[in-house]
Amino acid sequence: MFLARLMGLKTTYVNRCRFIFLHLFCGLIIPFLTFSQSGNSQVKIDALVASMTLEEKVGQMTQINLEVILKKENGVIVNPIEIDTAKLREAILEYKVGSFLNNGRRAHSRNEWLEVITAIQTMALSSPSRIPIIYGIDAIHGANYSSGSALFPHQLGQAASWNPPLVKQIAQATAFETRSCAIPWVFSPIIDVGRQPLWSQFFETYGEDVFLTSTMGNAAVRGYQGENLSDGSSVAACVKHYVGYSAPLSGKDRTPVYMDERHLRETYLPPFERAIEQGVRSMIVNSGELNGIPSHANEYLLKTVLRDELNFEGVVLSDWGDIERLFTVHRVSANRKEAAEIAIKSGVDICMVPNDFVFCENLIALVNEGKISESSIDESVRRILRLKFDLGLFDNPITIPENADERFGGKAHLELAYQAAAESITLLKNEGNILPLSADKEILVIGPAANSLQYLNGPWSRTWQGTDSIISGESFETISSAIGSKSNNTNYILGCSEDSLINLPAVLEAAAKSDIIILCLGEEPSAEKPGDIHDLTISSSQQTLAKALINAGKPIVLVLVEGRPRIVSSFVDDCDGVIMAYQPGSSGGQAVADVLFGKINPSGHLPFTYPRYVNDLLTYDHKKSEEVDNYYGGNGYDPQWSFGEGLSYTSFEYSDFKVNTDTLRQGRKIVIEIKVRNSGSRHGKDVVQLYASDEVASITPPVKRLRSFEKIDLKANESKVVSFEIGEKELAFVNAQMNWVTEEGWFTLEIEGLKKRVYYRP
Repeated sequence: MFLARLMGLKTTYVNRCRFIFLHLFCGLIIPFLTFSQSGNSQVKIDALVASMTLEEKVGQMTQINLEVILKKENGVIVNPIEIDTAKLREAILEYKVGSFLNNGRRAHSRNEWLEVITAIQTMALSSPSRIPIIYGIDAIHGANYSSGSALFPHQLGQAASWNPPLVKQIAQATAFETRSCAIPWVFSPIIDVGRQPLWSQFFETYGEDVFLTSTMGNAAVRGYQGENLSDGSSVAACVKHYVGYSAPLSGKDRTPVYMDERHLRETYLPPFERAIEQGVRSMIVNSGELNGIPSHANEYLLKTVLRDELNFEGVVLSDWGDIERLFTVHRVSANRKEAAEIAIKSGVDICMVPNDFVFCENLIALVNEGKISESSIDESVRRILRLKFDLGLFDNPITIPENADERFGGKAHLELAYQAAAESITLLKNEGNILPLSADKEILVIGPAANSLQYLNGPWSRTWQGTDSIISGESFETISSAIGSKSNNTNYILGCSEDSLINLPAVLEAAAKSDIIILCLGEEPSAEKPGDIHDLTISSSQQTLAKALINAGKPIVLVLVEGRPRIVSSFVDDCDGVIMAYQPGSSGGQAVADVLFGKINPSGHLPFTYPRYVNDLLTYDHKKSEEVDNYYGGNGYDPQWSFGEGLSYTSFEYSDFKVNTDTLRQGRKIVIEIKVRNSGSRHGKDVVQLYASDEVASITPPVKRLRSFEKIDLKANESKVVSFEIGEKELAFVNAQMNWVTEEGWFTLEIEGLKKRVYYRP
C-alpha cells in the first residue's frame, strides 16, 4: 500500500496507526509546507495566483477521474484499489491537476478512501506550488460510494416527506460520512424541477413544484455546508444541473430542451437563485442543450444570468466529459481545442475532463495563442482556491471528524435513514381499511421488488447503476424479509422479473392459499442514459402478474418501488391498497413492513403528479385550458393521483380558515390561519398545504400554485392552529417582459378545499 511504502512500515502496522499518522502528518507537518488559512486568505490567494505558472493555473481548472491513476491488470482495476504512483505523478507533477473525482467503479471502505486521498494529497504537497487537491464525489442519497455508509431515500422520496428539517439532517449525515472519508466536496443536491417523468434522473429531483424544490434544496445546502466549511464535518455542496436539464422534449437524458425564457425564469431558475442566496459554493452545468445552445457554450446563462444577475461567486464545474461533447456530440466546435475555448469563454471554471490531459494542453495553447486571456484564467483559479481555502484544505488537506470511527455508518445515521424512509412512504389507496395488516393473516409477498435490496436502494448505491450484487451483501432487510420478521404466516415467491413471468401455476397455487397479497412492483435501478425508456407503462410481465393475481380473487396491496411514476392504470383500480415507496434506501424494507402492519402511520405526500396515461403528463399547476372545457368537452386533467396527495391511518379535520385582511398592500404581508384537528383514533402527521390562484393575469395563470406548507404532528383529538405569512413576492409571476410582477387583482387562497379571496393593491 502507498502508506506502507511511504513510511517503510508493514501493512498491518499501518492499519493500526492509520488515524494517528493522518492527523500528525496533515495536522502538524502540512501547515509548515503550505499557506495557512488564518489571516487574510484573499491576500494569500492573490499572492499565490501571482506566483503560479500558466501550467499550474490550468491544472487547477482540470478535474480527472480516479480511474486514470489506479493500477490495472489487463485493463481491469485491481481490487482492492491501489494508486499507480507513476500515473499520479504524471497527473499532479506534470499536468498540475488540481481536482479528482469518482470512485473507480465501486464503493470503498473508509480505510481505502483514506489511503487514496492521502496518496493524492501527499503528491500534491510535493509539487512546487504545494496546493492541495480538492476531491469531489457523487453523494446522491448518502455517502453512496463508501462501503457501510447509510443509504437514505433518493431525493424524490425525501421530498415526499415534506419535511425540510429532515432533509437538512440527511445532508448533515451525508456530509459527516463523506468527510469521514477525507472527501470535502459533494455533487449534490439536484435542484432541477422534475416535470418530465420519463427523464431517467427524475428520482434525483425534489419533484415537480418550484417552491417545494427550492425549500428542500436550501435545506440540503444548509445541511451539507453547515456553519463553517472547514470544521471537519461539513462539505461544499454543488447544486446541479444549471439550468433546465430536467425538461428534455424526448424524455431522454442529455437530449434537447426547448423552452421559452419566461418559463425558464419562472419555473427552473428560482431553485438555483435560492441556493445562491443560501450560499452554495459550486454548481454543475446542464449536460444538454437549451433551444439549440449547449449549456456549456451558453455565455448568456453562465455569465449574464448566473454571474451578473444572480451574483454567483462560486465555482462552475462542467459535467462528465461535456466540454468534449461540444465537439463530439453537439457539433458546435470543430475539435476539442475549440470546444475548450468556447466553454471557458462561456464561463466554466473547472472541466470534468475526465479521462485524459488533452484539456490542459489545449487550454495552455489557447492562452499562448492569445485566444483566451490569462486574466480570465486567473478569475477561475481564484474561485477554485477560495473554495479550497474555505474548506480548510490549506491548513489540513485530510480533515476528518474526530468521532468518525463511532458515527460512520453507525446507529444514529441508520435510525435517520429509517425515519426518512418512514416519512416518505405515501399511502395512496386504502379501500375498506385493508391496512394496517393483521399478523395472523396468511400473507403472500410477491413481485420483483419484494426481495431486492437493489430495488430499494436504486442507482448510485455502491456502484453507479446500483445493480451490482455488492449491495446484496449488506445486512439490511428486503420487503419480504421484513414482513416475514413480523408474521410467521408469510410466503414469498418471485412471480416475475421485469421481462417475464416465472412459474405462473406456482404463483396461482400460492395465491389460493393466502388471505392477502402484497404485490411489490416497480423498476430495476438505472441512472442517466442507461435509464432512458420509451414508455412509462410498467412492464408487461408485471401487468400480467398483477391481473392474474387479481383474477385469483384475493385482496391485494400494491407496493410501488420506483424512481419515476410507471403507469399502472390497467390494473390498479382492482387493488385494495396502494403504497408508494419510491426508492427508500437501506432501511426501506423495514419501513415498508412497519407501514403495512401499522407500526408507522404513513405521512408521505406525493411531490409530483402521478399520471394515469402515458401521454397525459400534466402537472398540478396546469393551465385552465388543460382541464375539461364546459363548452367543448374533451379529455382534461385526469391524473392517477394528484400532487400533494397522501392518506393516513387517522383522519384530519380542517376548519376556521382565516386571513387577517382581505386586502394585501405592496410591501406588506397577510397572515393566514387554519385549525387542524386529528379527528381519528391514533397519532399521525399531516402536511398543511397553502395554494394560491391568480384569478386574472396578463399571462394565463395556472389553476393554482403551492405557496407554503408545514408538516404537523398531532395526537388523537389534538388540534393546532397553523399560520402562514405571504406577501406580494409569493403571488408574483414572470411577465412577458421577463420581470417578476404581482398584478393588481383578486387571488384565491386555498387549504384542503377551504378558500378565501384577497385583493392585491399596489
